[in-house]
Amino acid sequence: MRDLLRPGKPIVGLLMLVFTLQSAAHEYWIEPQSYQLAPGTKLVAQLKVGQHFQGDSQVYLPANIERFQIAYGAAEPVTDVSSRIGDLPALNQSVPLTGLALVSLVSNIYVLEYKERGLFEKFLAYEGLEGVLDEHRRRGLPLVGFKEGYQRFAKSLVQVGGGTGEDRLLGLRFEWLLETNPYTAVDNRIQARLYWQGEPLAAAQARLFVRRAGQLEEQILITDGDGRVQFSPDPGSEILLNAVQMREPSDRYLAPEGSAWISYWATTTFLLPERVPPATRSSK
Repeated sequence: MRDLLRPGKPIVGLLMLVFTLQSAAHEYWIEPQSYQLAPGTKLVAQLKVGQHFQGDSQVYLPANIERFQIAYGAAEPVTDVSSRIGDLPALNQSVPLTGLALVSLVSNIYVLEYKERGLFEKFLAYEGLEGVLDEHRRRGLPLVGFKEGYQRFAKSLVQVGGGTGEDRLLGLRFEWLLETNPYTAVDNRIQARLYWQGEPLAAAQARLFVRRAGQLEEQILITDGDGRVQFSPDPGSEILLNAVQMREPSDRYLAPEGSAWISYWATTTFLLPERVPPATRSSK
């Protein structure tokens, strides 16, 4: 695995941890125990890191997290998650409001070190970032023995009661916005939009994971000129969308000292129910 969120050491105001890269890429996501809740029940969710929608659960360590929150409707304030250090699952609290609940997490910035030849190139090819390799060579950087900072931006959409409402931007630097509420949709056509620093990101590679009845399907999507992707999973599917961007460290893109690059990872998870109750259907 490319990283595990574990306690780090403060360096120039950033929490940092060095890892040897064991595989070319991985994802980090929020995985609710149930995506459909009755009002007043507890929302239980794991923080997962792994590959191909399979991974290890992480304990709640506030020193590793910049923010961990739950949002409801547009008029409702965003609230901080009330977990305690060492909690597993990392989220386990009652949800007081009905509608669409948006769980979000922003990690601190970490760093890994590439110690094996070929892994950097493999990672870039997997994530559709081959242009970074050209820039890496132009800058005269080695292909092994260098460091990369990284930061995670994860969201999850959970239905509470009827699940009415809409996803909204939560101010994450890198963020998925579902333009279809999967819990009230009239069919299985889902539309999502990828935002980079508050603006739609065009021509970016995204990886779609669809898990249903113990089977996993994986697909590469490319955002259109407005940052959108569309897909049609079967009802009853659990979805993970992942995208990665990479930038050269600067005053705008802070990274631990000595990092050649900093990567940003955006995920969102949700469920497309087996059946949409007619009472909750949207005209959208």
